[in-house]
Amino acid sequence: MINVFQPCVGQEELQLIAEVLQTNWLGHGSVVQEFEAAFASQLKTDPGQFVSTTSGTEAIFLAAELFDFKSDDEIIVPSISFIAVGSSVVAKHAKLVLCDVDPHSLNVTADYIAPYITEKTKAVIVTHYGGVPCDMDPILDLCLAHNIRVIEDSACAVKSFYKGKATGTLGDMGLWSFEAGKLITTGDGGMVYLNSEELITNAKEQLYLGLTGSEKSGIDRSATGHEQWWEIQIGRPGRRAIMNNIAGAIGLAQLNKIDTFLVRRKAIYQRYSKELAQYSWLTSPPLHGDGIEPSYYFYWIQLKRRDELAQFLREHGVYSTFRYWPLHKVPYFEQSATKLPNSEFASQQTLLLPLHQALSDDDVTRVLELMKTFGGRL
Repeated sequence: MINVFQPCVGQEELQLIAEVLQTNWLGHGSVVQEFEAAFASQLKTDPGQFVSTTSGTEAIFLAAELFDFKSDDEIIVPSISFIAVGSSVVAKHAKLVLCDVDPHSLNVTADYIAPYITEKTKAVIVTHYGGVPCDMDPILDLCLAHNIRVIEDSACAVKSFYKGKATGTLGDMGLWSFEAGKLITTGDGGMVYLNSEELITNAKEQLYLGLTGSEKSGIDRSATGHEQWWEIQIGRPGRRAIMNNIAGAIGLAQLNKIDTFLVRRKAIYQRYSKELAQYSWLTSPPLHGDGIEPSYYFYWIQLKRRDELAQFLREHGVYSTFRYWPLHKVPYFEQSATKLPNSEFASQQTLLLPLHQALSDDDVTRVLELMKTFGGRL
């Protein structure tokens, strides 16, 4: 089966994992800190503004806590978002306000956000769909004018740039995912960016049992002269959602390959765009504007006979899918009466084709041949 998403790992990851095993320190430690710094370097941002975690989902739930979402707060979210985004809002009993997106880029814009802003709006959570940055300047200006927090779901947008600045570092908070199918993986894991020292301190406490910034491990405290190094202090209730050194080692190896991954993804993306342009029965993703550098995480097409094509591809050994199912159509969120025509259109006609750095040229040729065969049946 040719997969839509797939990790690309090898001897480099095994070597760094082996080095961690040899240290006998498998938990959170210096390797994680090295990964955080290396990630920040890739994004051309101060490493002191980043903290890793166990998943991107953990990161979005952290956002709801850091910005203290309450029951009378309204949080604007594009309906085409990952389900964890909606869940993080309702878990805090805040009001999930779903807005529409551009029907083709599937990104939210300031124009789609503006009608939903009220005096109760506390935050906007944007998703950079498929690794393509939203047009952020108008969104940031709109939210600044209304004193609204901006949280960027950059889970699919590792090393995507908007006008020279990394997505995820444009608003008050950004987050990334390193689960197995992402551009880079740590097996599972996530990263958080925050634009203030206070927020990053609070995040670290929340993610590690509420321990205050001065607290270290018992081993560290004993080494610095503490007579009772088993004593601890906490500043808040917390949980244990920290990355371990094994995951950090995998992440370091992946970061060493990230530019090669991006070159390969871009080549596949461009080949799809060139060869699928001849078919009038589908449309390809919109062209990227000036100043936009995507991560080429998704390649999506839109067509009326989407479901039929998906079945055809699956029958011939190619898996395809649609991300993300609109949140207003998820029964749990109880917003089925919400009218969002562009999100509806996207859910009916959008299909993601395989795109990952492990795809061979033969794999891509196979997908394109099947697309041609399907088109001949129409």
